[in-house]
Amino acid sequence: MSEDLSKQSFYFHNAALIGTGLIGGSLGIALRENNLIENIIGYDIDPDFAAQAFERGAIDETAASAVDAVREADLVILAVPVLSTIELFKEILPVLSKGTLITDVGSTKGWIMEAAEAILPADIYFIGGHPMAGSEVSGIKGADPALLENALYVLTPGSNTPAALVDRLSRMLEKAGAQTIGLDPLKHDQVAAAVSHLPQITAAALVQSVAGTEDIELVRTLAAGGFRDSTRIALGSPSVWRDIFSSNRWALLAMLKRFKTNLDSLEKYLTEPNPDAVEEYLRQARDYRRTIPHRGRGILPELFDVIVLVRDTPGVIGRMTTLLGDAGINIDAIEILHVRELSGGSIRLGFKSEDQQRQAVDLLSKDGYRTHPGVS
Repeated sequence: MSEDLSKQSFYFHNAALIGTGLIGGSLGIALRENNLIENIIGYDIDPDFAAQAFERGAIDETAASAVDAVREADLVILAVPVLSTIELFKEILPVLSKGTLITDVGSTKGWIMEAAEAILPADIYFIGGHPMAGSEVSGIKGADPALLENALYVLTPGSNTPAALVDRLSRMLEKAGAQTIGLDPLKHDQVAAAVSHLPQITAAALVQSVAGTEDIELVRTLAAGGFRDSTRIALGSPSVWRDIFSSNRWALLAMLKRFKTNLDSLEKYLTEPNPDAVEEYLRQARDYRRTIPHRGRGILPELFDVIVLVRDTPGVIGRMTTLLGDAGINIDAIEILHVRELSGGSIRLGFKSEDQQRQAVDLLSKDGYRTHPGVS
């Protein structure tokens, strides 16, 4: 496992991908497209998913069981619901070779790391993983290697995992497009509860609140960009999020208590009424939100944004990207912002340098687009 990568063309030779849904499929495609693993054997509890993963190019062959998939593996990727991970450990452990590396893609890490360290022998290694990426389209049909492009990928190595093995996995994932960062498992879970799990559960609660109104058809008709953007993630897989919430419930409960306290404050200001307090609350929220960049300073390179206001017409994105591409200006990120009730249709473009940002503003403005630098 410690062989110099300069003498070989693959980071691992035989990988087993257990779970070929959205994240597993996306990771498999990225690894194969970048020629990072010699052979990937896939298994999914749903044979149709495994067959589609083969057709999509996420795996090289399918296996009849998880045990069959891992027999010759030097890397095992567990891309299954969080609460299924430990049972899989127990199932595959008897046939794993010494030195095998196991990693997962679960959204919670503390519980899994603790259980893994109690189960695995000293010569089988585990590195917890969490790609901070996803889509409202679940399953292999939503798999896309672009999900990993510039995505933050958290790694939580086991206490006995050699540093060289951690480095090998990290470099492979970065070659696949991700940006890796090592974190303490419990710290990861606390932060994930705040920035990932709380938004998911509040989006579901917001939809449920609106769904109970009398004028539901009118609500569906008038639902504007703010509502759609705020609730898009509620389209995620209920079974996946059930396991995430259950396995990280204490951290999530702590965040829910903070959220309820904030809602209570707003309710108080509206009941009194106290418009000045409402305005100050909103101002504080806006000012803090402005300090959160689209990519984190100190961990990932900062992006320099340009907001482009556009009409909703066919081909508008293609014309913009062609205009910039012909001028040699590379777009590092693009996001469609449907907030028409506030500022019209808008598109966020991200650039790696302030100079590219300035060039893009000048070029787009000269071509008739309404633009302004984004606020990170």
